[in-house]
Amino acid sequence: MIEIKRTFYLERLHRFIETPTIVVVTGLRRVGKSILLRQFADEMRSETDVVYIDKESLDFDTIRSSHDLINYVDPASRKGVPRVLIIDEVQEIQDWERATAALLGSGNTRILVSGSNASLLSGELATRIAGRYLTFQVFPLTLREFGDLYRLTGKTNVEGAELFRIYLRLGGLPGILHTDLSEIVVNQMLRDVFNTIALRDVVSRHRIRNVRLFEDVVMFLMDNIGSLISAKRISDFMKSQRRDLSVDTVLNYLSYLQDAFLCEIVNRFDIKGRRRMEVNNKLYLGDIGLRNGLLGFRERDISGILENLVYLELRRRGFTVSVGSLGEREIDFVAEKESGRFYIQVAYQLGARATISREIKPLSDLHDAYPRILMSMDQIQPRDLNGIQHRGILDFLLGAEL
Repeated sequence: MIEIKRTFYLERLHRFIETPTIVVVTGLRRVGKSILLRQFADEMRSETDVVYIDKESLDFDTIRSSHDLINYVDPASRKGVPRVLIIDEVQEIQDWERATAALLGSGNTRILVSGSNASLLSGELATRIAGRYLTFQVFPLTLREFGDLYRLTGKTNVEGAELFRIYLRLGGLPGILHTDLSEIVVNQMLRDVFNTIALRDVVSRHRIRNVRLFEDVVMFLMDNIGSLISAKRISDFMKSQRRDLSVDTVLNYLSYLQDAFLCEIVNRFDIKGRRRMEVNNKLYLGDIGLRNGLLGFRERDISGILENLVYLELRRRGFTVSVGSLGEREIDFVAEKESGRFYIQVAYQLGARATISREIKPLSDLHDAYPRILMSMDQIQPRDLNGIQHRGILDFLLGAEL
């Protein structure tokens, strides 16, 4: 299979693996974690012994418990020689925490594991070796990565707006680009990926009985990306459809969906009060393609889709992201990390002066010194934005700095 090297993640793995910790790679299923781990294993083999276990392969089906894991790892490498142990989908091994903690304690084993559930570290590992693990999340393909793989798989050489149009429809799961990209094949594959995640990582794991009701909640959420939501609002909507759904059940569903990386709930941040707000948050999807596979791509939803893409790119770059609240007004994103804070407003096209005024109004009302950025699909930058920077969404998604 044709692959691209996701250098951003590979470089991070090389830095992390040198620390005396368990490195934990998480992310949505089919986002490319397995390929990333195989590429990393190939690079490490020139330096040290590598023991590689892929729990989605039948070749490793006999490794089912912590004892099986220990018994496999020790004979698989030269005694006393430093080694790297890599386990893909580690949650398929019972009591894996115990085995990896013991191997880490041996002193000559560096460990890298991956999983498709955010609760990966909720068990014994977090208590056994508190402070001795590092995590990072793999996100869908960026627009640049998508373009690189698109061309490598022999598709038509397209760039710019046309490439972005395809990206909007397909999303960033790498496997999609290994199909003929016909609508019927793409939509079926996206639905199958969603069903695998929903059924395997949510319904079965959490023993959800009313699967149809759960699916309807997911559809409601996908239909409202970028909009303010609350558990009560979802419950009330379902009750208006004569569906009995409590607020507590909605909260559980939202937690399960976040654990499976199907979505992220983004808290609002009261800029004046400098505090996180716990109600009326926003939701963004782990991959926009999954939404298109279930609901179809709808031009009228472009504003929410663009917000979703900008959000994912900010998260990939390591920002902590909130929705800014300034009285009655809203700022799409407050993006923060150690280097500072950015205020970001996302618009489709600015067009008329009235539209520009509406979009920059919340940013104009800010009175601190942090950079204020308006992103849009416009190719030409407006001349006067009263100190607010304009950035093209395409440029940002292709890697341009804020």
